[in-house]
Amino acid sequence: MDRIYIELIQKDSLLEQAQINSFKELKHMQIIDNTRKDIDALKSHINALEEDYYYLSEVTEKKQNKIIRQRKIGLIMLGVIVLQILL
Repeated sequence: MDRIYIELIQKDSLLEQAQINSFKELKHMQIIDNTRKDIDALKSHINALEEDYYYLSEVTEKKQNKIIRQRKIGLIMLGVIVLQILL
């Protein structure tokens, strides 16, 4: 009788342990799923930031080229003015 009682207790213990393990496994799966979602969200943010970076780089380069062009035009105009004054 005692053996049967001990076996039933062990069986209940094993059943509870199996339930605990299944809950742990479920939590691990949820953590993995949430992590994958976070990674996907971060990748999309990175892509958006890269697009913004390239756009801003192009705008900055165009502005720098415009400034350089305006400086050259200003120097040429200054040279023309100096030549007109001298002549």
